Amino acid sequence: MKKIIYLLLIIFVLFSCNSKPTDKGQIAPVFALADMENQTYSPEKNKGKVLILHFWTDFCRSCREEFPRMQANYEELKKDNSFDFELVAINLGQSKKVSEKFKKDFEISFKMLVDEKKITEKLYDIQTFPTNYIINSEGKIARKIKGWLSKKQIEMLIKQNS
Repeated sequence: MKKIIYLLLIIFVLFSCNSKPTDKGQIAPVFALADMENQTYSPEKNKGKVLILHFWTDFCRSCREEFPRMQANYEELKKDNSFDFELVAINLGQSKKVSEKFKKDFEISFKMLVDEKKITEKLYDIQTFPTNYIINSEGKIARKIKGWLSKKQIEMLIKQNS
């Protein structure tokens, strides 16, 4: 009986220690996608900076409402040299035309990627829109936030993870 309890305890400890690739502190999953200019982008290009990955779709009403605010926040924070970060929006499962329309309609200046095959959806365990991942300057996942990010949240997250 003692051996069974001991074995069950070991199994419990082993399974409870397993972490997912998207858990806090894990190296951010690597991917390569095309941006609006057909240039290949990978998160490693921003190592040394805080990276915000913003996952969205055009059928997400919250995403539509958030884009103008995201653009305004991005412009303001980029003007302030004390915030070293990049914002990258990733459209999941839709054509490049959808992202091109968003970019034009909302005059987006941050990087936008197209993931028609939903590669990053699986890598980053995206279940709701919008979802934001904060990748610290070392390339590790710092936070996963479902929903909108306010300017104050972005400022705090950049300062904490630089």
